[in-house]
Amino acid sequence: MRPLTRRRTLPTLLAIGVVTSGLALDPTSARGATDLTVDIDGATAIIAPGDPIAFRVPGCLTEATDWRVTDSESKPAGSGSHPSSTSADAARSLPGGTATTPGIYRLSVTCGTATGSTRFVRSSGPAVADPFFGFAVDAGAGSAAEVLPTFQAIGGGSYRQDLQWQAVEKTPARFDFTPIDPRIDPWVHEAGVAPLFVLDYGNTAHTGSSMTPPDMAVPEQRAAWERFVVNTVWHLRERHPRADLSFEVWNEWNNFHGSFPATPEAYLPLAEVTFKAIRAVDPTIRVVGPGVNAVSLPEREWMTRWFELGGARWVDAISVHPYSQPWAPEECAAGLGCIADTLAALREQAAEHPSASGGPAPIWITEVGWPATGVTRVDEADLAAFLVRTHALAAESGVERVYTFELAQPNARSGRTFALTGGVGTGYEPRPAAAAYLTMQRMLAGMRVVGSTARDTTRQVEFVSADGRRHVRVVWQTVDRFADQSVTVPLPGTGTLVEAYGARKPVTATKGSLTMTAKWSPRYVVWTD
Repeated sequence: MRPLTRRRTLPTLLAIGVVTSGLALDPTSARGATDLTVDIDGATAIIAPGDPIAFRVPGCLTEATDWRVTDSESKPAGSGSHPSSTSADAARSLPGGTATTPGIYRLSVTCGTATGSTRFVRSSGPAVADPFFGFAVDAGAGSAAEVLPTFQAIGGGSYRQDLQWQAVEKTPARFDFTPIDPRIDPWVHEAGVAPLFVLDYGNTAHTGSSMTPPDMAVPEQRAAWERFVVNTVWHLRERHPRADLSFEVWNEWNNFHGSFPATPEAYLPLAEVTFKAIRAVDPTIRVVGPGVNAVSLPEREWMTRWFELGGARWVDAISVHPYSQPWAPEECAAGLGCIADTLAALREQAAEHPSASGGPAPIWITEVGWPATGVTRVDEADLAAFLVRTHALAAESGVERVYTFELAQPNARSGRTFALTGGVGTGYEPRPAAAAYLTMQRMLAGMRVVGSTARDTTRQVEFVSADGRRHVRVVWQTVDRFADQSVTVPLPGTGTLVEAYGARKPVTATKGSLTMTAKWSPRYVVWTD
């Protein structure tokens, strides 16, 4: 759902001295050489502990294959050969003991003179469902049956998708949900994932364009929008009576709003009408908004005005999209803001302006990410680091949910490169960010923040389990990816140091503390009382 252009243009970047050339790996080359297709066998390229690994090379039918596996630092993790195969669908198994340590690996295969490669992740264990860890999942990324195995393996607990007016009311006053139910049912009914549906965009029969919002000052348009909201919410509640349903009112009014002014004054009439319509159907359903970009100073001013106008009265959760590419979440460039400051400001404003419940509304990040291409691109290591750091900062600020944009690469026509994995055509090949996300999810699911420390260029955020026994301290530095800094971490005795992609080793404290290196990508110190 991200537009392809952002507020930080090339002249702006050049003016403040940001150099972006050479940062990113071309996402089209992530699979290595393109003359031989290599696919991990199975529903997902995220492999559970102890599970065997097999691969397929449909372009290699009669030649023997040589293979080798390397880890994230290009160190060997296994190699061997397979005899020739006469079946295009034959799976070739790697021997037991290959790539058993949690992390991301590259499998390279040679068939005659042809070569190719793909990546896979060895998981550290099963996921614990937690809706804090959400994803935007585009319809262009594949069917639910194709995407869900990777979503579940990586640890997704909630998901966000468009539910466009035009898609369900192609003929005036006739609502047909058959195009969207097959997309939703596997997620909500079968997998039990908490959905966030975005009610958005126009309808050619009522507003003249599929992107033009309805005008609440025009009775016919207001009534048509209310019918859409009521019918949609009623249908989904009837179809999924036990689901944890949430609806977001529009997507990025301050960035892409058809012919209306991009102001909170123009947005709020729609928000009020939508809130009341949803409440009339089911008061237990969450209403979320305003779903806008919220990092730059103009965007922050937009949110301030939204609060002043009483926008919080029409939501159960405050949603924002704190895009800050190409900067790190803690990097507050002059006049441009940053994610860390944005979350702190939103928390203060929410406390001052009561929501529909009468108290402060929780904050939801319903989109956040960094692209791999374009002038605001970041490379794969930065994406992995920034996503984890954003989640830690969000939890520290009391954010209730974070929806990463996005899980899987949609079709090539979209031009988007934010995803943690490739698309269906790559078998959802994981990028390093997928391994980092999985590690974070295994470390922090079901945990709550109990403290944090920020000293100079190092940060620590401590989490504890619901029973108070398991502790995880997330540690990183904010200088640059090549600067390792010494830091002291409280540790009562023995524990485990977990690396960004899941590798781990035991550690022992000296006089109640552990001296360790803080890196660009967060590391985790884990102990149990």
